[in-house]
Formats: sequence, structure tokens, C-alpha cells
Amino acid sequence: MSDDRVDPDRTETSEDAESAETTDGADSTEKQNPWAAIKPWQGKAAGLDKLLLFIIIGVPLIYLGLMPLRPWMLVHAPVVQEFINGAKTSIVAAAAYARIGEIPLWLVIVAGFIGMAKLDWAFWLAGRRWGDGVLRLFAQNERQLKRINQLKKIPNWALFLMTVISRCPGIPGTLVYIVAGWTRMRLSLFLIADLIGCLLFTLIWTVLGYQLGEAAVDILKIVDKYAWWLTIALIVGIFVLSFYREYRKQKKAEAAEKAAED
Repeated sequence: MSDDRVDPDRTETSEDAESAETTDGADSTEKQNPWAAIKPWQGKAAGLDKLLLFIIIGVPLIYLGLMPLRPWMLVHAPVVQEFINGAKTSIVAAAAYARIGEIPLWLVIVAGFIGMAKLDWAFWLAGRRWGDGVLRLFAQNERQLKRINQLKKIPNWALFLMTVISRCPGIPGTLVYIVAGWTRMRLSLFLIADLIGCLLFTLIWTVLGYQLGEAAVDILKIVDKYAWWLTIALIVGIFVLSFYREYRKQKKAEAAEKAAED
């Protein structure tokens, strides 16, 4: 006659083993996918999440890749460069050419305005959609975390003004836009502040370039003369800087290992 009694110790052991296997499986999945630890959204990424991530991380990488072309574009295609990144140098250059009649002034203003404003909404939406998770992308250390939290605490009227002047050198515009979405600032209010600021600073850089006129064009011609060498210097500089950073990281890692052994 067979014994059909269930051994409780055996059942518990089996359940513990299954639980351990599940935990180990989750841990191994996280180890195999380190991205899961820093992704700003919860759960599975939607198409909008991927689009926002591309705009926030991918587009700046594209700008970085185009950096060697900037000297040439500054001289030969400043309006195109305005549309691409809305850089103040390209607006000043285009306005200088407008002063001598080579580019319509209205095109300089429109290109600079669009170049500045075209992707700001994405940072607002990232703050609105991801909330605290966006810190994983922008807070690389405790100091930056405190900075973002300070921005989060400012009143709405101050955040509106900061959005207007966010194109001013020294102000972390992208963080301002993220915090605006994070604090649930209305999209319509954000767009009003952002578009006012983009138009204001486009006009400022345009007036500056237009006033410089022929003098700025002469400088750009000198840039054109040495543009090839400037491009080479930029490429070499990027590689040297990258190598130096990796070298420092390696030295720090070796020093940490040596200290641990001692």
C-alpha cells in the first residue's frame, strides 16, 4: 500500500526552490539587460517613450557627429545650420550675410526661431511622462540631483520666466523644460513662454550679426580659408579628449583596485 501523505518540509523546500529560481531569473535578466536599471519609464517602453529617448539622447549625438562640418556650414550654409540646431553663432553669421544682401533677413529670423524651438516640447513631455524617472538620464551625481530638485521647488511664475530666458548662456534650458513638464506646467503655458524666449533671443542674435555686417563676413572668410584645418583640429580634439577621459578612468580604476588589495 503506497503512502500518499504529503511531506510539508518537502513542499516548502520545493516552493523555496521555485521562488529562488524566479528571483535568480529576474536578477539574471537585469544583469543581461543593464539598460533596465536606468530607463526612465516604468514597464515596457511605448513608441512615444522611444521617440522621446531618441530626441533627448540621439539628436545631440547627431549634432556632435556634425561638429566637424560646423566651420564649413558657418560660412557656406549658416541658414541650414540655424534650422539644424538654432546655434547663436549660425544666427549671427546668417544675419551678417543678410546685412550685405546675400540672405533675406526674414529667412534668418524664421530659421533661427524654428531651429531653437523645434524640439523643446519633447523635454517638457519627457518630464510630464516620466516624472522622477527622468533623473536617471540627467542626474549623474548628487550635485545635479540637488540642482534639479531646487528647480522643481520654484513657483510657477518663476518657472515661466526661466523658460522665457532659458536660451540665455549659463541657464540649463533642457532641465528647465523637463522640470516644467515634471511640475505639471500646462503645455499651452510652456509653449507661450518657450516661443517668446526663442523669438526674443533669435532677434537679439540677429541684430548683433546684422550690426556687425561686413566685419563679421570678413571674419567668416578667414574661417573659410582655414575651415579644413579647423575641421581636422576638431576631429583630433574630439579623439584626444575621449582618449584622455578613458585614460583617467582606467587610472582611477587601477588606483581603486590597488587600494582594495592593500
